[in-house]
Amino acid sequence: MLRKQISALPPWLPTAATLALILWLTLSPDPLGDESPTFFPGADKVVHALMFGFLAVMAMLDLQRSRNWRPLPPRAVVAAALASALAGIAVEFAQLFMDMGRGFEVADMAADAAGASACAGMWLLLQKRWSRP
Repeated sequence: MLRKQISALPPWLPTAATLALILWLTLSPDPLGDESPTFFPGADKVVHALMFGFLAVMAMLDLQRSRNWRPLPPRAVVAAALASALAGIAVEFAQLFMDMGRGFEVADMAADAAGASACAGMWLLLQKRWSRP
């Protein structure tokens, strides 16, 4: 039933909405205002991995929807993860050049790539559960 609901969405809406949210969270000077939660040191790297991992998952979901839910070949999964990691790199350079109080960090880029890669690996391991033969 969930597959039918997801299939009813306009093409690439999950990926576009996820990217828009990530851009708002990463490029706005203070997106959460006074409501910004405080976590453990380094929590922002975990958040980066989760955001760009989720972006990769949404891209893979949209790719699989476009293939009538047939399993994605490994090259498509790698391409989605790479696109997500490159988006993370682009965000860091945008932060550097926008000069709006956001910091450029190579560690954020590494976290973005790690999250996208981890989600791609999990996708390859688990996609048989929801794919059509």
